Amino acid sequence: MSEPIKIRATVKGTEGEIRVLMPHPMESGQRRDPAGQALAAHFITSITLSLNGRPVIEGALGTAVSTNPLFAFQLQGVKAGDKVSIAWLDNKGQKGNAEATFAAV
Repeated sequence: MSEPIKIRATVKGTEGEIRVLMPHPMESGQRRDPAGQALAAHFITSITLSLNGRPVIEGALGTAVSTNPLFAFQLQGVKAGDKVSIAWLDNKGQKGNAEATFAAV
């Protein structure tokens, strides 16, 4: 994808919040273009959220997720300076990832 993933990670006490905006067309394959031709399916199939290099959340997505999905996650036991990363894979084999460092609020 041409736009980078936007990720923000904040921590208050030991509770961390991660917000992730993933630019992606998330096309279901059920819509048609103005000429009536079906648009090819193109959507994220899996995401993995890791904390300090260790996967903590894994999820499967499908065609019902909107374009440029925004996700929010809450984690316990994090501290300022911890690293969080997210990676995705789509049905065409394309991948994306981003990393952020938790900042205290």
